[in-house]
Amino acid sequence: MKIFFAPALAISILCTTSAWAQSFNTPLPSNVSLYAKAGIGDGQQCLVGVQTDDDGMNEKPVAYLQKSSTSAIWHASLPLPPDTYRARATHCAATPTTIYVLVQGDTQPEQSLSQTLLEVVALNRATGTITATKAIEPPNASDAHTAWIEAGDEHFSAQGKDLIVTGKYAPPSNRDDPQDFSLRVPQNLLP
Repeated sequence: MKIFFAPALAISILCTTSAWAQSFNTPLPSNVSLYAKAGIGDGQQCLVGVQTDDDGMNEKPVAYLQKSSTSAIWHASLPLPPDTYRARATHCAATPTTIYVLVQGDTQPEQSLSQTLLEVVALNRATGTITATKAIEPPNASDAHTAWIEAGDEHFSAQGKDLIVTGKYAPPSNRDDPQDFSLRVPQNLLP
C-alpha cells in the first residue's frame, strides 16, 4: 500500500499527535477490536475500540473517524489513563468541532483485584489531535470502587454544553451489587 504525506510537516504532526490525518481506503488492522461505531452527523462515523500488539496483549484505546464505511479520515492511538495497565475506548459522542471518547481502563491484570477507571478524551474533529482529557468518577462513590459504562449510545452522549454519562459502580469486594450513576461532564472538560 502506498501512502503519500506532505513532506516534513505531516511527519511532524503524525509523530507529535499520534493521529493520522490522511485518508486511507483499507479495513481496520486485524489487531483492532471495535466496541462502538456511532453515526455523528455530516456523513461521518466515529469508531472506537482497542488495539493489541501481535500476541494479543498490551491493550490500548483507539479512535477512528470515517467519512464512509471504507474511508478513514484519521485514526488516533490514545494514551492509557493514569494508574492503568490496559484500556479500551468504548463510546463516542461529537459536536461539530470535537469528538469525545470514553475510555475505560483497568488497574491490574487480575480482574478480582482490579478497578476500572473512567476517562473522557476530547479530540479535534478535523485532525484527531487530543485537546483535553478528564478522569471522571461516579458522583456518590467515596471509597475504592470499580465503574463501568455498558454498551449503547444512550450511556454517553453530548447534550447542550455537557456530556451525559450513565453507568454502574461497585466496591471491588461486592461487584454483584452495583449502583447506578448518572453525571454531567462539561464539554470543555474543566473541573
